[in-house]
Amino acid sequence: MECGLSRAVAALSALFALNWSGFLLSGGTDPAPDVRAVALVFLAQAVVTAVRGARVWLSRVDIGVAVVLALLGPAVLAVGGVSRVLVGQRCLLVVPAVLLAAALLPRRARRWTYVLAIGAQIATSWPADGPAGAVEGVWPVVATAVAGDVLAPLMRTAGDRADRAQQRVRAARAAAGRAAGRREAHRNFQGVLHDEVSTALQAIGLPGVPEPRLREAAAEAVAALAASPAGPDRDGRVDLTAPVRALPPPSETVLTVEAPDALHVPPHVADAVVGAAREALRNIEKHAAARTVRVRLRGTGGPGRSGTERDRGFWLSVTDDGAGFPAGELAPSSVGLRRSVIRRMDEVGGGAEVRSAPGRGTTVRLEWHPPTAEPAVDGEEAGLRAGAAEDMVGRMRAAVGDVRRPLAAVCLPFLAAMGIVAVVHVSRSPDTSPLLAWYTLLAGLTVALLLRADSGIPGYAAGAACGFAVAGVLGSFLLLPLSALRDFESWPVGAVTPLLTLLVIVRPAWEALTALVLEQTGIVVLVVTGPPIASSPGGTVAVVLPALFAPALGVLTGLAIGRTVARLGGVTARAEAARSAMLATEAARRAREELHRERLAHLGEEILPLLAEVGSGRCAPDDPGVRDRARLLSGAVRDELQLPGVLDRTVRELLAAVRRAGCAVVIQSDSDDLHPPTFLRLLLATALTCGPVPREVFLTVNAVTGAVHASLVVIPGDGRRARALSDALSTVGAVTRADVVNSDTSTWVEAAVRAP
Repeated sequence: MECGLSRAVAALSALFALNWSGFLLSGGTDPAPDVRAVALVFLAQAVVTAVRGARVWLSRVDIGVAVVLALLGPAVLAVGGVSRVLVGQRCLLVVPAVLLAAALLPRRARRWTYVLAIGAQIATSWPADGPAGAVEGVWPVVATAVAGDVLAPLMRTAGDRADRAQQRVRAARAAAGRAAGRREAHRNFQGVLHDEVSTALQAIGLPGVPEPRLREAAAEAVAALAASPAGPDRDGRVDLTAPVRALPPPSETVLTVEAPDALHVPPHVADAVVGAAREALRNIEKHAAARTVRVRLRGTGGPGRSGTERDRGFWLSVTDDGAGFPAGELAPSSVGLRRSVIRRMDEVGGGAEVRSAPGRGTTVRLEWHPPTAEPAVDGEEAGLRAGAAEDMVGRMRAAVGDVRRPLAAVCLPFLAAMGIVAVVHVSRSPDTSPLLAWYTLLAGLTVALLLRADSGIPGYAAGAACGFAVAGVLGSFLLLPLSALRDFESWPVGAVTPLLTLLVIVRPAWEALTALVLEQTGIVVLVVTGPPIASSPGGTVAVVLPALFAPALGVLTGLAIGRTVARLGGVTARAEAARSAMLATEAARRAREELHRERLAHLGEEILPLLAEVGSGRCAPDDPGVRDRARLLSGAVRDELQLPGVLDRTVRELLAAVRRAGCAVVIQSDSDDLHPPTFLRLLLATALTCGPVPREVFLTVNAVTGAVHASLVVIPGDGRRARALSDALSTVGAVTRADVVNSDTSTWVEAAVRAP
């Protein structure tokens, strides 16, 4: 926001510098040395302010210099008579101080600055122009002070709103990042459980598996569990061919790998592809009875724009000559191919396809193509593009609310002051009364358009208003002499400023700027073709410049401030985008690590020690006790895959105990999303601890929109267990349904709970 204010002041200072340059080059209306010295000083001040403003270096030192010059400049001219310089040019001695105070000072300080600057001009003009002339001559400065007093706080309000909006966006992105990180870590942990841990425990629990293979599988599972989850690194690249060539062959098969010399992809993509390929090979070992397996890796597309392989994709296929299966038998709940292969690729923006038929083997094809990247643009350019595409008034409304209030605060005082000037001059020259009627219509038209500003001003209305305004200004010189440009007798020239300022803010800028150019060009043509208004061409330029500068100052001020306010919602948001993305990425990383630690803490005390002992050779994997322990832990892993994050150590020990006692426990879930842990733990713990050890326990969990349904069957039935289950469910506040039915053969529970 401060950057926008500073650059708006810089643009106006450049306009002041242009005006003083024209004044000096033309020789002015009086070539006296003191007049030229004052002009040179103010030219230097305008140039310095423009440069410092463009570089956002403005400070209160600049205000101090401007105030001192605003006091000294009129005083120096007053020594030889201020009438030597036209009143419009004299206003430029104090306007810079007013603008800088509006942009940089707090309310009380800037208003005292306004009083000093305006008082200096009135005091020095009083002896030459009289009381009425001195007060009349200061109205452009007063109008600038009013506009600055409204627009500078308006921009700060817009900046504060943009900052608060960005804080909310950052918080929302961080929360979304945490949620996404937990979901990603949950899915990754599920994959590790299935691909590494469950495979290792099943192998340990089976006789006949070679001991080196068991130790290797156990060590890989320990490493996979201990690895900290990493988020996607989309900037780095790794060579995919090395891990593909190192894929282990399934037992009793011949593996052939075909891969290019090098193929570089993002690390998270390489991890997903290698993990999916390893799972496909495990499935061949478990189910296919294949003799040969062929892995092929091929790059797709050509080198990227930089001449590297950054933009290349690839496909990888795993083909076996085994038994195959009907493709339609790939169940949605399949943890292997469905979750560990297909979803792995989906998560990195790739795809997986499984083709198989009985007796014809199976082919798993993995594909990935890099996402299409948009050309990078900086924040300012992005803001400009947004400005061209979005509704101007809508963006201003987002920044400051109802745009009519600040516009009214700027335009209405200007209209009132100009109305007073018009009445005074028409009273002096009654034959110019048609100009007062024109101004009355112009003021009414400006107010009418102002009232429409919030909902949008139609293009035809804006065009008609501009035409009426420009025609009135040029037509006024049918009643006024061109020499009226020397002072405020040519008031119609500046009377169009409120209308054009309004339109340049809420309509496409070219409309108001075109009207301004037509007005100024028309005046120049009239001066060039009309009778002389000064004794020399330089004097003519010195007379015309202040008259042309008055409406240009207002319109360009409105353009600079309006565009800055409108861009605050776009440029500020884009400048913060990188920081917001970093916060979301960091939140996701922490969430991944947090959930990984939580899940590992649930399983690590039981599973990691066994796998570490087998992997390091500290225990014999063919020991019956080790095998029994592995089979029980394999059941615990299957339970964890079905109910992720639900089973704590107490419930797992209960499940292990009843399984040792001969109870068959089957847990099924239609999704691996996180389920309500307290409710399901209570259900299982009550069923397993109340009454004698059952022969069979079946728990089925189904997730629907907004709720989780659980169906529990315990065989045989037991009245005490049924009553305990009913009492336990009544203590859970989130339960929306709880039905318990008991008989001699079984105890049934149907319950529903609101989703977490």
